[in-house]
Amino acid sequence: MFKGSIDKLNELIKYIEDNLDKELEYKTLANILCVNEYSLHRIFYFVTNMSLAEYIRKRRLTVACTDLLNGVKVIDVSVKYGYESATSFGRAFKKMMGFSPKDILKNKNNLKALPVFDFTKISKASEEINYSIVKNITFNLYTVSKSMPIDIIPDVASPFWDEMLSNKDFIFEDKRYGIVEYDKFTEEPQMATYHIASTCNFKGSKSYVIENKTFLKFSIDSRKAIDISSFTNMIYACVIPYLGYNLDTIPDIEEYEGEITTNIYIPII
Repeated sequence: MFKGSIDKLNELIKYIEDNLDKELEYKTLANILCVNEYSLHRIFYFVTNMSLAEYIRKRRLTVACTDLLNGVKVIDVSVKYGYESATSFGRAFKKMMGFSPKDILKNKNNLKALPVFDFTKISKASEEINYSIVKNITFNLYTVSKSMPIDIIPDVASPFWDEMLSNKDFIFEDKRYGIVEYDKFTEEPQMATYHIASTCNFKGSKSYVIENKTFLKFSIDSRKAIDISSFTNMIYACVIPYLGYNLDTIPDIEEYEGEITTNIYIPII
């Protein structure tokens, strides 16, 4: 079952690669995975830790280097890869490479490239993963939160938890929760809001309610951030595309139960 989902993801990458010099419509890309556009963006981000928009942009800039080194004019390269002007292309190019397109020959030994993703190399899965479909679930939570760039969440989340667990005002019973609320997957910088939550009202917290939703529920016997992240990424790479569910536009929820169990709730329509 996992091979089928990996094949879908690699088919998506091949289509992107074959059409970098054309307009890429998210609806078409979503159809390759047999999901809606929101699910496409969310799956891609979780599997690659990069937004689909960023991947396409960096792949275009990577192959644009070859054109420029072969003497193609900057304005022609700009048009080829969908930029409104040579100026906007130049800004994007310099942001990635560290120098302007006109200086590429001076820096031909100092180029940067984003490799083509190959999901057969980065996605590993055991033969069986247990999950359940839970319906009409309501979470009545109380949270404290911080807004931050997505890429620093692993660095910020652990100290944030240490801070809260040492706070006498943070009240929880046998379960507590972590929620990453992604803002948008198609714009930069990629921002998110990280919530620490409890079913108990505590000083400084705000009510956070998710009502009557359906989730895929997975469990892992670990509290280590690296284990949970790897497990979640594997679910998005190897399970979600195969099952064919569309994702709801609410966050995933991590439920920390007992001493070591982490339940991961992925919302579906």
